[in-house]
Amino acid sequence: MRSYTATPRTEDRVQRARTGLRLYLGILFVISIILNTIVIMTKSIPLIVVYMFTPALSSILARILLREGFKDVSFSLNNTKIWKGIGLALLLPMVICGITYSIAWLSGLAVFQLPQGGTLEPVYHLLGLQYLPTPLHFVLIVVVTGILGSLINLIPVMGEELGWRGYMLTRLVDAKVKRPILISGLIWATWHVPIVIVGLYAAGSSVILSVLGIYLCIVPFSFITARLRLITGSVWPSVIIHATWNATIQGPFTRATTGNQSEIWIGESGLITALIILITAIIMSRATMRGHKPLNN
Repeated sequence: MRSYTATPRTEDRVQRARTGLRLYLGILFVISIILNTIVIMTKSIPLIVVYMFTPALSSILARILLREGFKDVSFSLNNTKIWKGIGLALLLPMVICGITYSIAWLSGLAVFQLPQGGTLEPVYHLLGLQYLPTPLHFVLIVVVTGILGSLINLIPVMGEELGWRGYMLTRLVDAKVKRPILISGLIWATWHVPIVIVGLYAAGSSVILSVLGIYLCIVPFSFITARLRLITGSVWPSVIIHATWNATIQGPFTRATTGNQSEIWIGESGLITALIILITAIIMSRATMRGHKPLNN
């Protein structure tokens, strides 16, 4: 398994990484422009799922053209560190959303309601969650959604993570780009902007606030995701945290919330969401710097 730690690199390796990075970003730009145009013209939500595969497709084409192979992605699961990373990846989205939405509900910025519907509603009934007291009912909905929802979201999220953390991030590190995690987060956030502008993702009352919120949320979240990738040497924890995040925040927490202008404070571009993600990223960064120090960022 290839581990991306701060080790001396030959100039040849740096140049190869820079070549791969340029090729990957060029392919990604062209494909994204084409799909963005189609999405904007049709405003088709199902096409968003197709859009999610553009980073993976770009990385696969770059690997094939440069004959790089796929070994560095590391799909292996025979490592305790990877399983610990996966466990943390499952837990963090639930904790972040729990703190974020609790602040909004308790402060009156949003109103709580027991969520109804959703793809996993039959599973909740099968488990008998409807007979439990409201707080426990909701907590178990979140846990079940986090675990099963991450599996449901696994394939489309893999479409992003094979590109973002499976290729781009590691090439930024190998190419000795300054602050690679920050740069990767800015690219990741910018990639979302077109679909935010047309209201197909993280839509709010103001396009400007939605776009700003996307940067405020995605960039610090990329620090968490990247740390998991670099510490474990595997793409799996990045995939799981991304899938669990989508499942929990777009599922039970969104359906459990009502209130005018609540999207300003919570949701995937909310200000409280951004703050809690930032605090989590800082805590995680300090913890890893005391340990393995995977990247001098």
